[in-house]
Amino acid sequence: MSKTSKKRLTNQTLEHMATPKSGRLEVGDELCPGLVLRVTEHGAKSFSVIYRVLGEGGLTESGRPLAGKQHRITLGKWPVVGLAEARERARAILAKAGAGADPRAEIVASVRDRRANTFSAVLERHIKQDAARSISSWQNVERVLRLHVVPHLGERPMADIRRADVHEIIDDLVASGKIGTAREVRKQLNRIFNWAADREIISINPVSGMKRTDLARNTEAGRALTDAELRSIWGAAEELRYPFGSLYQFLMLTGQRRAEWAFCRRSEIDTANHWLDLGKERFKSRREHIVPMSAPLWALFERLPVWTGANDYFVFSSRHGRVPVQGFSQGKNALDELAQEKLRRELGRPDAKLQHYRIHDFRVTCETRLAHLGFNQEVRDAVLGHAKPGLQKTYNKHDYLEEKRQALQAYAEHLIGIVQDGARPSATMFMAAE
Repeated sequence: MSKTSKKRLTNQTLEHMATPKSGRLEVGDELCPGLVLRVTEHGAKSFSVIYRVLGEGGLTESGRPLAGKQHRITLGKWPVVGLAEARERARAILAKAGAGADPRAEIVASVRDRRANTFSAVLERHIKQDAARSISSWQNVERVLRLHVVPHLGERPMADIRRADVHEIIDDLVASGKIGTAREVRKQLNRIFNWAADREIISINPVSGMKRTDLARNTEAGRALTDAELRSIWGAAEELRYPFGSLYQFLMLTGQRRAEWAFCRRSEIDTANHWLDLGKERFKSRREHIVPMSAPLWALFERLPVWTGANDYFVFSSRHGRVPVQGFSQGKNALDELAQEKLRRELGRPDAKLQHYRIHDFRVTCETRLAHLGFNQEVRDAVLGHAKPGLQKTYNKHDYLEEKRQALQAYAEHLIGIVQDGARPSATMFMAAE
């Protein structure tokens, strides 16, 4: 049985309210008629609002609407729901009931929407309606989110996801050394939440304004690697073998962006013309781009594994061509450790340290060395796929094709001369690790 009474509720009253010896105690709030505090014999306190919907009881003979039967909506437990919030929500419910609308229908619809708009469901819609149309590497975006976010937030309603939830995911990635992945996760979550907010799936983007100084990107333009560093890194890549060792050598020989080779499919390589043909959906600047493959690079390519059982496959893969290579942070760490050892042996100094470098520095090195080899800026830009100001939309993938071929052939011969004194690459690097 419930015992009822009325009084003006205050925070102090809530804190010191006596617990009933048995049953439940219900106290109506004099300041907000309809708001009720329920106290159980175990000391639990919760708010609810009692109301009647105008018009639900029919009409009088004169046409005046009558209030219907009594309804109750639970607002939540105290102190999770505070007194001020309970009053505000109760007044909103009472106002709707007084206008002839039953708030329960709105609450049911809200619950239904929350259950339908889980993170996984919204991600699916976002990929189809936005990412697949506007992001050239959307498959990689989807893979990163499904791998690192869906296991944590997949079944959570979007409206329930808080900034702290995102911080926790990013904290785990940073702790495991996956700074680049953490940066990508934050970037793509921000994009999804903005998309969801624009469609009124959520009211605010929880990632907006998130401060993560540990994810600050290195804004330096990069540096050109020295001959000794090139020899050490090339030798390390050869020892690392397929898939990462081969991938790094492809990047060193061409100066292309990591994604352009890492997510390369066999169908993108033209065997007759010896080049990589990137469609605009895969190229950063949303333009088509051809990368001529020099003789040394083609020799490396011919020794890569050929995956069977599919019409097409990823050239660099640790799963028989079914998915592109993964784990770039681990691959780079392994490359650096091996390169450090080789540099110390070459210099004869056990305390020598390999200066920090990024994979992007392969591009800087390529452009710098091409300049030293006598190739002008336009050819260098064409090789690296830099957008030409004012001409981006009329860019033709065959522009400077012969000049690019000559430049990459000259650069490959130059690089091979540095790292191996002109010797052919070792066959051992093409063997996948056991």
